[in-house]
Amino acid sequence: MDFLLIDDHPIIRESLRLTLGALFPRAEISEAASAREAMRVLPTRPWAIILLDLDLPDRSGLDLLHDVQSLAPAAPVLVFSGRSEAEFGRRVLAAGAQGFVSKLSPPEEIHSAIRRVLSGRKHISPDLAENLIGQPSSANGAPPHAALSAREMEVLRLYATGAPPADIAQRLRISAKTVSTYRTRLLDKLALTTTADLIRYALQHRLAD
Repeated sequence: MDFLLIDDHPIIRESLRLTLGALFPRAEISEAASAREAMRVLPTRPWAIILLDLDLPDRSGLDLLHDVQSLAPAAPVLVFSGRSEAEFGRRVLAAGAQGFVSKLSPPEEIHSAIRRVLSGRKHISPDLAENLIGQPSSANGAPPHAALSAREMEVLRLYATGAPPADIAQRLRISAKTVSTYRTRLLDKLALTTTADLIRYALQHRLAD
């Protein structure tokens, strides 16, 4: 079996390598420390599983997930992240991942998540399952940002860091005009008026980096 670890932290990759090596002694384990490296490696072999971090230095893991599905469509993806499952669990599943597991999870939960995904099942924690059942859409008391797309959320998070539109465009590899379009959508969906409102909203809901 071939495993691919996409994470920019060497210590995380080493920990995962040791974990996977103990669980699957015959597995071949490859690594990518950035989205660019991952794009180069993804088409090279049929991956049994891809473990993907959401925070990469050159691109969002959520954004990369769409390319993973194009370059390695048969490979199941388990998102392994320090981000909040409550905020991102629904999003990664909607984007095509087979599961979300927190980097703060105990080893046995990480092992279980990997085995479930390898067996062709999804890994959904009890808390996330309850969230999926209780909040199927942005209605029923869910916050307005629950209805945002993955890309809209990324634009919102980057605005919250104070990044100007040109930097956001470069980071997401889209045009400045497209960034402006996303800004308009965000203001409309979140019922806000200015960029300052977007920043304030993201900080209040702890959506910023």
